[in-house]
Amino acid sequence: MSDTSKRSMKCVTRVIKLILCIVILFCGAVIGIHLSQKLTRRRDILTEFEVLFNRALIRIEYNAGDLCEVFSDNFAAFPFEHTIPFDIQWRRFIDGFSYVLTHDDIEMLRSFTMELGAADIDSQRQHISLFSELLKEHISEARDDIQKKAKMYRIIPLSVGMVISLMVI
Repeated sequence: MSDTSKRSMKCVTRVIKLILCIVILFCGAVIGIHLSQKLTRRRDILTEFEVLFNRALIRIEYNAGDLCEVFSDNFAAFPFEHTIPFDIQWRRFIDGFSYVLTHDDIEMLRSFTMELGAADIDSQRQHISLFSELLKEHISEARDDIQKKAKMYRIIPLSVGMVISLMVI
């Protein structure tokens, strides 16, 4: 092999390594952004549930229909049907957010239907108010997670990408 072809091979190898390092850094940055945005989406979804509960509380207070009608106007446009029991539909509705919410969030939201619809309007109002307060605690926890973990979730994957890139070089 000639001297010129050896130099061109080294140059091509360096370019490939450089491109590989850029791709690794980019992937680390994207993973970090995704993880930190997941924290924000959790807070936003929990806030939407709080709004949904407050709206349901108002509708129940003014006797706006059964549970399917009360919860049909929701942020996810999930259609609650009268032909299927409400608790089964609620579980499906909640399971649609399992990719963002924590296990504790999901369990709390699933337990929402345990006593709902089985008592008088005053008891239902108290039940919804209780879960609104529980949601506020979960929202507060989500805000704390954003403050404590968001930067870490963005920095760690990028740092790992830098270390791998240095090893490649």
